[in-house]
Amino acid sequence: MRIPLILALAFIFTGCVSQYKVVVDFSPVLRTHFHEYPTIEVDIAAITDAEADEIKQMGVENYFAPGSGTRQQLQTQTVFFYREELHSFVLPSRAPVWFSWKQKEPTSILVIASLPHDPSMSEQADPRYLTIPIKKSIVFARSAYIWVEPKRIIRVTRAVSKRGESETTQAAQWVEIRR
Repeated sequence: MRIPLILALAFIFTGCVSQYKVVVDFSPVLRTHFHEYPTIEVDIAAITDAEADEIKQMGVENYFAPGSGTRQQLQTQTVFFYREELHSFVLPSRAPVWFSWKQKEPTSILVIASLPHDPSMSEQADPRYLTIPIKKSIVFARSAYIWVEPKRIIRVTRAVSKRGESETTQAAQWVEIRR
């Protein structure tokens, strides 16, 4: 009797947007690259395809420009990396902002960093922002791990250490996810 109810609920909620726990870490390589920890802003937001296209057309510099209303419109969660002792930022999957984001039926999570422009960067594939497709399912929470490097941000997975540490692993144990 319980199994048909579970199957019915699974069918009903199959189209639901999963909420993600987003973890952003600041690479220690940044300090050696810039000779000190620079102030870097990282925005996180759940976005629609139309918003993703708008941000791609806008570019990172215009996105972070003073007076740009896009950031406010997206209801971004902003992380400021500016101190050596600052560690991981975690946006929990149960953060209140997810309720607002889910109302617009987002398709991706945007992660964008105010890293300096590198002339060797391609306009088509700017490595200072990325979008992570949101999977639709009844899964309660998924995780996305982001690593901020001197010229790019990347999505990574965390390797579990031999002592069973998963959330507190060292940077050397992070592995880039290839797209």
